[in-house]
Amino acid sequence: MAKFRYKFESIKKVKEALEKKAQKEIALIDLEISKLEDEYKKVMAEELKSRNEFVTAGISVGEIKFKKGYELCLQKKRSDITAQISALNEKRKLKLNELVQKSKEHKIFNMLEDNYLEVFNTEQNKIEMDQINEIATQKFVRQSK
Repeated sequence: MAKFRYKFESIKKVKEALEKKAQKEIALIDLEISKLEDEYKKVMAEELKSRNEFVTAGISVGEIKFKKGYELCLQKKRSDITAQISALNEKRKLKLNELVQKSKEHKIFNMLEDNYLEVFNTEQNKIEMDQINEIATQKFVRQSK
C-alpha cells in the first residue's frame, strides 16, 4: 500500500507555526499584564502607607507639601499603569481574534487533509480489490486447466 502524502502539508505546518506564535504572543501579553497589575498593587500599597504616615503629629508645612507631591506622583503612576494595562488588554483582544482566525484556518486544513485521506484510502482499497480479483482470476484459471 502506498504512503499517503498530503499535498498541502507545508502550508499546514506554516499555519500551525503561526498559530503557536500567536499563542506565545498572547502568553507574553498576559505575563506583562500580570506584572503591571503587581506593580499597580505595590503603588497602591505605597500610597496607602504614605497616607497612614501622614496622620502623625508634629509635621512641618514643608513635609506636608512633600507628602502631597509624593501622593500626586503615586496617583499619576497609578493612572499610567492603568492606561498601560488597558492598552495591553486591547492588544490582547486583537491577538485573541487573530488566534481564533488562525485556529479556524488550521481546522480547515485538518478537515481538508481528512477528506484527502479518505479519498486516498478509497482509491487504495479499489486498487487492492482489483489486485485481489486479478490474483483470484489467475488462480481460478490455473485450477481449471
